[in-house]
Amino acid sequence: MFLGYDCAISISSRKRIADKLEELNVNKLNFKNIVGVAHYLNPMIRGWVHYYGKFKMYELTKVFWLLSARLVWWARRRYMRYKTSMGKGYKWLATIRDQFPTLFYHWLFPEINVIA
Repeated sequence: MFLGYDCAISISSRKRIADKLEELNVNKLNFKNIVGVAHYLNPMIRGWVHYYGKFKMYELTKVFWLLSARLVWWARRRYMRYKTSMGKGYKWLATIRDQFPTLFYHWLFPEINVIA
């Protein structure tokens, strides 16, 4: 008996996005600051949000947790003061989000709150 259709992102689509993030190698991007990384990633993020987030935006949270982790790893490689601690990296990313709330496209949506 078919009870309905769930209009959320599928597990295989989430896996495909995770593979794309791995392929992009976000943590090894050679931009001087986070603004360059944002300009590089925002077209892809915008596409994911518009395509998969049309009905259940909160289902994208798992994808953007992974992206946040990759950004923290980028900061840990780029800045020596964050190299020793993941916690410091996440605090840095939270500070960046507070200072520049429109830097990454997915930060514009409160239902995708991914920084601890």
